[in-house]
Amino acid sequence: MSLPPDGPGDDLPLDGPRLRAVPATGHHAAAIQSCFEGAPDYFVRTEGSLPGPDAAIQLLADAEVDAQRRVYALIPRAGGPPVGVLDLMLDYPEPGVAQIVLLLFRESCQGLGYGKETTSAVEVALAARGFGALRLSVVDENVEARAFWERLGFAAVGRLDRGVTVYEKALRGGA
Repeated sequence: MSLPPDGPGDDLPLDGPRLRAVPATGHHAAAIQSCFEGAPDYFVRTEGSLPGPDAAIQLLADAEVDAQRRVYALIPRAGGPPVGVLDLMLDYPEPGVAQIVLLLFRESCQGLGYGKETTSAVEVALAARGFGALRLSVVDENVEARAFWERLGFAAVGRLDRGVTVYEKALRGGA
């Protein structure tokens, strides 16, 4: 996917200290699929099964037809293949709010601070663009994710059907 010119999310500077956030295209599908397959516990916990063989292709195809959606491959500055993926919706579910659809790292790269660094970069970039809040949803079975987001200052603001909690964090300098 390429970012549309003059769109609300083009050129979001999402790079962290150790990772670059590269807008994902079909060229990244195999690497993103490898990240998915490198995080089997997440998929079993949230989906009930391992990711399908075309999960990354489907993610990129869905994002390509949605002007509010941005998918990034998270690549180490030191080089090497992507270690994670960020799926972000802008002005969703309402203007001035962004939602992290997915922030996923290979299990071998979890616990290294990449999630905190990436989230911080997202918060700074969105606030600079006038976004007032960042949201995400976590299924009840993903206890570690709930604890992670709460440590980063996200607070539960609602519940969805099927055991899903909605979290939100106000962005400094945002709308």
